[in-house]
Amino acid sequence: MATFRTKRGRCVLTDEELRVESGLYLQARRYWEGNKVLLGGYLGLYGALAVAAVRTLRAGDWRAVAVGALAVTTLLVAGRAVNRRHGVGSADRIPLYDVESVAAVEGDDWLTRPRFVVRYWRNGGVKERYVMMPSGLLSYADEEFERAKSAFRERGIPVETVE
Repeated sequence: MATFRTKRGRCVLTDEELRVESGLYLQARRYWEGNKVLLGGYLGLYGALAVAAVRTLRAGDWRAVAVGALAVTTLLVAGRAVNRRHGVGSADRIPLYDVESVAAVEGDDWLTRPRFVVRYWRNGGVKERYVMMPSGLLSYADEEFERAKSAFRERGIPVETVE
């Protein structure tokens, strides 16, 4: 059994399946392991937003509350739509015999995240499942990306590197 860290948790490769385990706690743990300053920045931002929301509610500025709620809802819906399009969160267990190929996308430290695009057979067609890797801003990102490529190859799954 081989495992490697992902953005939101870890991926487990057994002899039979690829399993993606994720959660908010696991994502925070990844930032703690790789870049405590970045984690502190995220927590500080979320704390500041929570304080601003409470102050706005206490002040009774309902227009600002409505605009904020609309902005948060829009961002959540857009994020879910992008994740759904990329297959993030779907097919957390994929039998290895269904995997057709894996594309390794290296990404960029600041703009795009490294990821694997797993193409697999499901319901008579080929589906894609994105496995998002830790940000290039984390200390272990490059090592984990290489470890993941090796793990796929050891299981006999072809990995094509895409720039």
